[in-house]
Amino acid sequence: MQPLTLVVAAVALVGFGLLSVFNALQRRQAWHKNKASEPPGPALVPWVGRVHDLPIEHMWLKFAEWANTYGPIYRTQMMGDYFIVITDEKIAEDLLVKRGKIYGDRPQIRSLFDAKSTHGSMEYLPLMGKNEYWARQRKFTHSYLTEATNARYYGTLYHEAKRWNYRLLQDPDNFAFYLEDFSSKVACQLTWDKPDYSEYCTKSAWGLLTQMSPAGPLTNAVSPLWHLPFPINPWKIAERKRHDEQQAWWMEKLLTTRREMERGEARPSFTRTYLEGEKTGGLSGDYEASSALGMMALVAIFTVAGPLYYFLLAMVHHPEWQKACQQEIDEKCGGRMPELTDMPNLPVLRACIKETMRWRPNVPTGVAHEIMEDDFYNGYFLPKGSRVLPLDYSFLRNETKYPDAENYRPERWLEPSWPTYQEPLSQFPSIMGMTSFGWGMRACLGQSLTRDETLTACGGLLWAYNLVKKRDTNGNAIDPSITKSNSLLIVKPDPFDLAFEPRSESRRQEIISQWKESEALDTAERAAFINTAEMKAQA
Repeated sequence: MQPLTLVVAAVALVGFGLLSVFNALQRRQAWHKNKASEPPGPALVPWVGRVHDLPIEHMWLKFAEWANTYGPIYRTQMMGDYFIVITDEKIAEDLLVKRGKIYGDRPQIRSLFDAKSTHGSMEYLPLMGKNEYWARQRKFTHSYLTEATNARYYGTLYHEAKRWNYRLLQDPDNFAFYLEDFSSKVACQLTWDKPDYSEYCTKSAWGLLTQMSPAGPLTNAVSPLWHLPFPINPWKIAERKRHDEQQAWWMEKLLTTRREMERGEARPSFTRTYLEGEKTGGLSGDYEASSALGMMALVAIFTVAGPLYYFLLAMVHHPEWQKACQQEIDEKCGGRMPELTDMPNLPVLRACIKETMRWRPNVPTGVAHEIMEDDFYNGYFLPKGSRVLPLDYSFLRNETKYPDAENYRPERWLEPSWPTYQEPLSQFPSIMGMTSFGWGMRACLGQSLTRDETLTACGGLLWAYNLVKKRDTNGNAIDPSITKSNSLLIVKPDPFDLAFEPRSESRRQEIISQWKESEALDTAERAAFINTAEMKAQA
């Protein structure tokens, strides 16, 4: 840093320290006044709280360790932010659902501009505060996703699953790119009718996810640095560039669809539905709509790619369950690729997917809520402005509910002797309502899309391939790690090797022919739509 930058940073840190002391004194006065106790928790260092032994990498493990010492609800502090960590589902239900009216806010993400839309940016629905923009965009998003489900978007899912299978046949070593591109193409097809937008959309998604994660920019951990003046603030300069490029891209996609509509060439999509003007959801205009639509696409990538990665790892490390799924698919689907209408007959596949999401949760720390009013719970005073962290990692490792929680055990969903067993097996197990999708009014709106995409992709993959460990030049099996991952808010495993072997020569030919037929049909349908539009224009 330059000398001036260092001076400004020092002033910011001193100011931050004084503010932290002031906030701590206010909390102590409130506890004394209300004759309530502070929740237990680790000892706090003045100014910084408890960051010296909280690792940025896999911090959910430390949070879970503290819960073993301090109980299922405890407090900690990190650089001025006061946290209430919850590791028990009942407590999360009591606070985040039953008291959702005062626990439905989101904290400000330090390294994003106005993520809560306090000043009307209207850009990131999952991160917004509980305000008018959040209320109308939530209604808008729920309406569009429900309509897509009711309109049976299954053709899009089948088309992209066939593309993914074909790509794995042509270039199996690039499976990670194709996996993320599968979920991105589905999202881009539904949002703009443009699967070709997927590569940039995926890049944009991971860019935003990195920026909002504690393991992302330094300013998310050392928040005073974010307040350095813009000309000498490298974090704000970088975020302004990322933000402006993303927002401009979203807007251009909306304007492209409008131009296509003017020519009569826009096929059905969420964006066309908005531009037709009948289902605007009360949004303020194109900027807000382009942001709401763009976030729908980005979140659809986040929530599907992670479970798919871990499903691959589960299947290669547990070949007995891979074989059980394949046997079930062969018996119930008569040798053809499974479809969503087959899923009531495929409980083993559903159990393996649900157990994957329990065994390796996509959002192990949970997404923080913020308390909007002072509150009390079991004798503890929970001050306004506290960040409430529902630790999904701990929920899904509760040994009472999930015996042998550390291990991958799909039978827990299939056999009556397990606490989680439910009937009928034509309906259960289902990933709908899992704690990983969030709590109360902040629960994920795209659960049905996540369910249908993972079922389609995983069922189609196991119909087509045997997943096996890759071998090195000496013929030794390469064991992919099940513990190494990034530490972003939404996690995925570190890159790993895997081999995809067509289950037979006839299955190899079916993979090729299915994709060729689907591709030809899609091309013909798009051409026919354009031809019809041109004929109408000429008439």
